[in-house]
Amino acid sequence: MYSAQVRAGAATCEPTNGSAVSYENSLIRNLLRQDNVKGASFAQAMNSPQQSYHISCNCSDSDASGANGVLIMYSLVSSLPLGHATNYYKISDHLDLMTQITLPKNGDVTVPTSKAVSDGIHHWDKDGTGICQQQKTQDTFVTGSQGVLTFYLTTPFVGEIDIPRTEIARVYASSATTATSAPPLGSPVAILYISGTLTAPQSCEINQGEVISVNFGTIQASHFTKLNNAPDNYRPVTFDIKYDCSSQGLPAIPTGDKLLMLLDGADVENQYYLVARRRPSDNKADIGIVVEDASGIYVPFQQGVLPMNQNGLGKITLTAMPINLVGGELDTGEFQAMATLRVDIR
Repeated sequence: MYSAQVRAGAATCEPTNGSAVSYENSLIRNLLRQDNVKGASFAQAMNSPQQSYHISCNCSDSDASGANGVLIMYSLVSSLPLGHATNYYKISDHLDLMTQITLPKNGDVTVPTSKAVSDGIHHWDKDGTGICQQQKTQDTFVTGSQGVLTFYLTTPFVGEIDIPRTEIARVYASSATTATSAPPLGSPVAILYISGTLTAPQSCEINQGEVISVNFGTIQASHFTKLNNAPDNYRPVTFDIKYDCSSQGLPAIPTGDKLLMLLDGADVENQYYLVARRRPSDNKADIGIVVEDASGIYVPFQQGVLPMNQNGLGKITLTAMPINLVGGELDTGEFQAMATLRVDIR
């Protein structure tokens, strides 16, 4: 916790509108096959709109009216998990990110900062660049909107990776009469985000690109009453997942890497139950679906691993059945669920 105290020489600064400006960066990129290897990296300039903002600093009266004005001390922070190396942070199972933010008179500064960085500018009413509460003018800032994002591929993959909106850095500002390495921090003045997609164009086709549909048929409600069980005398549905990650019969996978097929459900309970219906009255899941591999073992619907032939060509046979998740006779009606298959190279 940081103190918002007022003291001569250094003070906290806050955004004048009460909240930090959000800088939204996007990544939309197709990887070349030769770049889809562990250790590959690429950089891009930040591409967020440069929305400006003002700050108000809790300066002492003497500092605000001082003959030399006050400096801004910037502190850059990230709360992401550590990545593969210093200054890199994990944004997905496949990508690490190093963020560098352009600070006035300092160029691109790497997140996080070990000590505060001075902007080297004297902020005072004389130049119309005030930042203290007592000053009559307000300087305008876009700090946090510019810089460089460097991405590092930790795990090769096939297909498309979705990067949900992820916070990557926070910018804090403090005022000081002289440069200081550890000024007090208030609220962030800017927060940076990244989102987007990364696509690997290697050819890896599942079911020849078609949706795999599993039809469970018509079930008598009176036969479907036992908690966490399939309907009485129900025969599970067997289906195949055919895959082809080869090129003219030859593996298209980087040497030394391993193919994995992952199963992820859209709505999951207890990791093994894919929710197929929820009761309108209380939104409680009443019908689920379980999937078993060839050995009769349940496959989880959260990062469930399906073994593949490492030559990139073959099929996986699974069985599926509906499960009563609440016990007792269920309301009649249709049910359906959706899961996604993804091939990773690790």
